[in-house]
Amino acid sequence: MRIGLGTTALSTALILCAAPAWAQGAEAVRRYDAPAGPLARSLTVFIEQSRLQILYPAALVEGRTSPGLQGVYGAEAGLAALLRDTGLSFRRTRPNVYVLFDPAARAEVLDDQELTVVDDVVVTGSLIRGVGDGPSPVITIDRDQMDREGRATVAQLLAALPQNFGGTANEAALNNGGDRSGTNSTYANGVNLRGLGSDATLVLINGRRMAGTGSKGDFADVSSIPTAAIKRVDVLLDGASALYGADAVGGVVNIILRDDYDGAETRIRVGNTSDGASGEYQFGQTFGRRWSSGNALLTYEYNDREALSGTERRLASDSDLRWRGGSDRRQFYSNPGNIVAFDPASGGYVPAWAIPPGQSGVELQPGDFLPGQVNLENLRAGINVLPRQTRHSGYALWRQGLSDRLEVTADARYGKRNYETHSFPISTLLTVTDANPFFVSPTGARSHTIAYSFQGQIAPPRIFGEVESLGASLGGALDLPRDWRIDAYVAYASEESRTGSSGALQSTYLREALGAIADNPATSFSPSRDGYLNPFGDEAVNTAAVLDFISSGYSRAYSRTGVASANVQISGALLELPGGPLRLATGLSFREETFKRQSTGFSSGLAPTIGAAVRTERQVAAAFGEVRVPLFAANNRRAGFERLELSLAARFEDYADVGQTTSPKIGIVWDPVDTLRLKANYGRSFRAPALREVHDAPSASPSILPRGSQQILSMILYGGNPDLQPEEADTWTLGFEIRPDRLPGLRVGVNGFRTDFQNRIGQPARESILTALSDPSLAPFVRTLNPANSEDLAAIQAILDLPTTGLRDQFPASSYGAIVDARYVNTTSVLVQGADLNIDYGLSRGADAFDLGLNLTWLERFDARPTPNAPNVSQLDRPNFPVGLRGRGSASWSRGPWSVSPSVNFVNSYRDLSGKRIGSWTTADLAVRFTPEQGLLAGTGLTFTVQNLFDRDPPFYDAPEGVAYDAANANVMGRFVSLQLTKAW
Repeated sequence: MRIGLGTTALSTALILCAAPAWAQGAEAVRRYDAPAGPLARSLTVFIEQSRLQILYPAALVEGRTSPGLQGVYGAEAGLAALLRDTGLSFRRTRPNVYVLFDPAARAEVLDDQELTVVDDVVVTGSLIRGVGDGPSPVITIDRDQMDREGRATVAQLLAALPQNFGGTANEAALNNGGDRSGTNSTYANGVNLRGLGSDATLVLINGRRMAGTGSKGDFADVSSIPTAAIKRVDVLLDGASALYGADAVGGVVNIILRDDYDGAETRIRVGNTSDGASGEYQFGQTFGRRWSSGNALLTYEYNDREALSGTERRLASDSDLRWRGGSDRRQFYSNPGNIVAFDPASGGYVPAWAIPPGQSGVELQPGDFLPGQVNLENLRAGINVLPRQTRHSGYALWRQGLSDRLEVTADARYGKRNYETHSFPISTLLTVTDANPFFVSPTGARSHTIAYSFQGQIAPPRIFGEVESLGASLGGALDLPRDWRIDAYVAYASEESRTGSSGALQSTYLREALGAIADNPATSFSPSRDGYLNPFGDEAVNTAAVLDFISSGYSRAYSRTGVASANVQISGALLELPGGPLRLATGLSFREETFKRQSTGFSSGLAPTIGAAVRTERQVAAAFGEVRVPLFAANNRRAGFERLELSLAARFEDYADVGQTTSPKIGIVWDPVDTLRLKANYGRSFRAPALREVHDAPSASPSILPRGSQQILSMILYGGNPDLQPEEADTWTLGFEIRPDRLPGLRVGVNGFRTDFQNRIGQPARESILTALSDPSLAPFVRTLNPANSEDLAAIQAILDLPTTGLRDQFPASSYGAIVDARYVNTTSVLVQGADLNIDYGLSRGADAFDLGLNLTWLERFDARPTPNAPNVSQLDRPNFPVGLRGRGSASWSRGPWSVSPSVNFVNSYRDLSGKRIGSWTTADLAVRFTPEQGLLAGTGLTFTVQNLFDRDPPFYDAPEGVAYDAANANVMGRFVSLQLTKAW
């Protein structure tokens, strides 16, 4: 990490240069490139390029088409040309503010309709207001597109982006083998751009930070945001640490909420899978009021989604995958169970005798056992693919102009989310001795180890939780002379989660019920009175008293993350260059991050284990700045240089615990001709370790891991690492846009990207836990144990003696075959490289308007090196990692109040670790929308949506988890049909 005061020169210079005399305002003549097609879309582009404020009723532009606008115009001349043949006109109400109206309509209609207000353009990817296009690639999804696609939540909206990888922070991947991180403890939904990790994507709301979620508090839960309050979503697809903070390595998602609405809007949405397996209901209500000097807005939303049970999706619930040409992934932890023996050659237990099925275990004889046979159990039979989720969310905004130059804004956001699901059935190794009255030995031994499952006798442990999120900010903007402005705000965000499980195994009680330890008078259970556990029978042979006693284990966890921040920024035109004004934005920010966690568990012993409360905090101070230098523009363009603009930015951050960092960024926008735009970016980022990655208390718990065909009882080590160093990343983007004159409305954009991580923080063993014992690159994190080796026994016994080890008395030390170190480390490197292709084409033919779009992302490299001495390993086109080619194509036809929007989603084929092909996956969506402009139904919108129109199953993958698909790159939701009604009052 580069540390030192010398690195702050650029940031300091940018702050000090805010003092020169105020420069002249925006230029009067600009070059415009607004596509032909629906007027609403053309207006949006024109507004961004003109930097004007335009007011108009939303219904006024519905169904109207524009011829587009290309060329150099003054503001009013350009607006007039854009509105040509639309039947609309405009009037100027104050400098840079215009109102659209229909001359043929009554003048008073304008006062009775909702006005769409467009303020100073703020583009994600730049600190400078009024800049319509910069060097960074940005995808913008507006409210209209969200409604057309019928998305219920922001999470669903972002999940459809090809650039967003679903392998982490995804509730649909959590129980199905797709989430390698294992940190999504609250079934949240985050964003993981480029597959670099959800902790490498910074999520903002109105430019403000959200509090973290999950067991590390290192990613933002976008499902807590009310959809009814969303105005648009900007997705910045390159590193932006210089602009927003060092943790914006993989990209930025900025969710812009509605800030100016007059009236009321009701939204009702119902949906279900075509087979009725998982239904969803959503209700939203918005109230807004505008007055001459300000406005207020209030939104509430409720969302309820049923669980999707694995019994409804065989691909997720039948671990015997031979029906799809795969392997039998059932386990020998079964009911009836198997007597197992330790195999020194494989380092694990192997079945020796099967307990015969169809008998009660009461009169079992030694000769009844089945040598060489194996009982197998499908432990996924009752698992949920998705949990039950209910959400309440709200948003409030108040904005007031205190004078012609000063405006104050306050907003608050609240979300409450409850979830419930169940875990895998209880399965374990039972050490049964002749003290158990049901004990029988096929060999005359006095004890045996039985691989056993309680499926069918004890309900799978229940998992539940409640998550509350809060965000609030208070800010002000003061207009200074000559286009300068000061923006300042204070903000606070927090997320509080209470999670738990019940009905889990209590290992001390289990041993008492087996008779392995003496009857303990301190417990309410007595084997001599209530009965011993019978592990030799088939299915329901044990009493409720026994089963309730051994399944009385539970866990509880409380965590709270918080971020408080203050930010002040000054921006404006610093001086006038031949190409236009040189614009500057510079400022200071301070924030404090906090993380608190405490857990309680009752999995062994006679009393709950109450973990020590861990509370950590960090203060970060930053100085930042950005300069836009227009070298060539409309005023001084020449051959080969229609436009040339340089962007320079830097951010210096001082972390109280890990030191100082400086993140620079440089970008170029070059138009050699009117129809071609070239863009390039370079940035350097430093991400400090998350608080829990450093300070998390050490812990350990047993797990059964595969090694070849064997199942190895392994001890997994968890915990923070105080020696972690910040991550470093270099990001490059290089791209171009083509807008051909012969095809007005067509835009083709190609953007190449490369991110080179060094010191990437991760848990290599945990992220690939099912291959940890067989993957050579993970060998440094695995210690193979031999029970005959005294040093190995001492090592595992030392871990078992720790009070923070879960289920520590369930298995003897001699049962373990491996220790896996899954603690946080700085890995050597991660390299991601590829390109995006975006095509948009809007055209009109008479009353018909058409929109075509293609968003394609291609990964050429996704390489990782887990340790300094390990070789580079390509993780591209592997299960649970990003696939090399993903895309989404869309089309839309509209005529009057009707629109039809089909789309196609594509995931390319790839191969599993054994070389078997996993096929490509193509699904189709369809949305039909009716938005009448007149009559009794004016202001009403009705959208019928079908996702996965042809009910395509995901391609088959012979997953070690026993699922038949790759949950990181596909889902088994199936066809989902929804109907949404929106009514403006």
